[in-house]
Amino acid sequence: MKTYETSARITLYACRTVGVLALAMIPSFPVLLRLYAEYLRPLGLVERIAFLAAFYASVPAVLLALYEMDRLLKNILDSRLFVMENVRYIRVIRWCCLEVSLACLGGTFGFPALILLAGIMA
Repeated sequence: MKTYETSARITLYACRTVGVLALAMIPSFPVLLRLYAEYLRPLGLVERIAFLAAFYASVPAVLLALYEMDRLLKNILDSRLFVMENVRYIRVIRWCCLEVSLACLGGTFGFPALILLAGIMA
């Protein structure tokens, strides 16, 4: 097995695992945020709303980016490296990262630590 195939397979499994975890977090995120606020760092109402808004605004873009990454990795594993499809997948992933960055930037007024995540995604 070629080195890039091993790397692509590991990344594909990681991508799918993160997708499942993201889907599982959608209904449980308010509970996780409440636990975070109780045990790690107290959050005010504005901070909680900002954090929830940033999370739920980011979820569709994250799931779309993971789906496009899955398709890109499947093409790589099928030895279809230099095709126009892959360029489109990468462009969609880029726009998804921008959307997550803007959602986190919008949430920084209530939770300033999100500016770090916004900078990373940008």
